[in-house]
Amino acid sequence: MDLNNLEKLTQLNGVSGREDAVRAEIAAQLQALGLPAHTDALGNLIAYRKGTGPHKIILCAHMDEVGLMVKYISPDGFLSFITVGGIDPRTLLAQRVTVHTASGPITGVIGTKPAHITQEAERGKAVPLSDLFIDVGLSGQEAAQTVALGDFVTLERPFVRFGNGRLCSKAFDNRVGCFCLLEALKRVEKPLLSVHAVFSVQEEVGLRGAGTAAFGLEADAALAIDTTGAADIPLCRPQDYLVRLGGGVAVSAIDAATITPKWLFDDLTDLCRKENIRHQVRIAPRGGNDAGAIHRSRTGIASCALSIPTRNIHSNVEVTDEKDIQAATDLLCAVLEKGLKGLK
Repeated sequence: MDLNNLEKLTQLNGVSGREDAVRAEIAAQLQALGLPAHTDALGNLIAYRKGTGPHKIILCAHMDEVGLMVKYISPDGFLSFITVGGIDPRTLLAQRVTVHTASGPITGVIGTKPAHITQEAERGKAVPLSDLFIDVGLSGQEAAQTVALGDFVTLERPFVRFGNGRLCSKAFDNRVGCFCLLEALKRVEKPLLSVHAVFSVQEEVGLRGAGTAAFGLEADAALAIDTTGAADIPLCRPQDYLVRLGGGVAVSAIDAATITPKWLFDDLTDLCRKENIRHQVRIAPRGGNDAGAIHRSRTGIASCALSIPTRNIHSNVEVTDEKDIQAATDLLCAVLEKGLKGLK
């Protein structure tokens, strides 16, 4: 795997609704593979590779990341903001951000009331989103001339490798899914299944892109490649881990948006066993992904999520494991090369 490419993808900025830079980079990589892609009205990037067999599959990975949006500029030049996508406010304090203005990006820092002037009752509580602000180092007049309401804000953090095969970065959700899909397209030039490769938009704000893209495509099955939260950490019970880092690609049985058809779940897990692909079962009582929108498209498309376990999800220090990324890529390749038994 070319992890340098994964780093490149994570360091691009693409909050939901502003995926332009990510889309441009992926489109260039698809073009280099001889797969010209088109962009639909909502912004989804869609490519097609014809297979040798009669069946078609959608492989979908969303391009967007969670972020912030400026909602108010104070007379002193501080910015109030809302979240774009699900972000835990506890992860935001004292983080460096980039505010994307019409004249270019500027650096900011998220702050709140200093601890030494807070009341005793305040100190033991998480700081609410309404008490956070972005300091961009400008006066009120300068900020008003530079920043506009509605400007998007991205969380910043470099890509680093640490420990034994662990990776940390912003935006693994879901540039790692985009990376796995690109890797599979590089490796499997002559698939059995014809593949619609969809790089979707606005997943983090309601699975909006995938549903639109799927409506315009004909397919017999679909796989959404995404991250999923791993709670294999202190303070969590083993039965609440959902998935473990290093445990392999997570094949979803159920989440809040999708129940995987039995034949598809069985085909995927059987393929993992036959091809010696490390895998685990994902049973998630909450959360969803693009499979939840795709499976309701048209008259219905059998869909399943393939997930890369990720700690600290929806933060700028998301943690993944190289082995899980490799396993997800290997399963995508096996599906394209071997097909699915349930497709008749």
